[in-house]
Amino acid sequence: MKHYLPFAFILGMTAALGCGSDAPKGPEKLSTTPVDGIVTLNGKPAAEVSVSLHHSEGKVAPRGISDKDGKFSIATYGKDDGAPAGKYKVTAAKDMTKEVSPGVLAPPPPGGFKSDIPAKYESVNTTDISVEIKAGEKNSLKIDLK
Repeated sequence: MKHYLPFAFILGMTAALGCGSDAPKGPEKLSTTPVDGIVTLNGKPAAEVSVSLHHSEGKVAPRGISDKDGKFSIATYGKDDGAPAGKYKVTAAKDMTKEVSPGVLAPPPPGGFKSDIPAKYESVNTTDISVEIKAGEKNSLKIDLK
């Protein structure tokens, strides 16, 4: 019986360690707070604008798309779940792709897409818009593109 004790101990420890404790984990989800807003271009509501928030530490990039009235809700992990608290740079670009059928995009128009949104807002390196999302309260943003 003595000969089986070390073997049983090793077998038991191997089984205990192999129960998923070393399984790879996905990225940690940060808690979010509600974020909505309105995006305007020269003071007028801007429709179909993709608004993206770029976290100062690169942790997340929440986003939303404005409706015909320029209103948008931000999502990070799921529909309208908001964004984690922190400082963000804001980028905005016209969402010009159109779906003609499920999963099929319309071809670009002759001469390519033309956006009325100034190009400086399309890149995190050139945008001059920054916001801070505060935890525990609804954050309403006003993004005015000029």
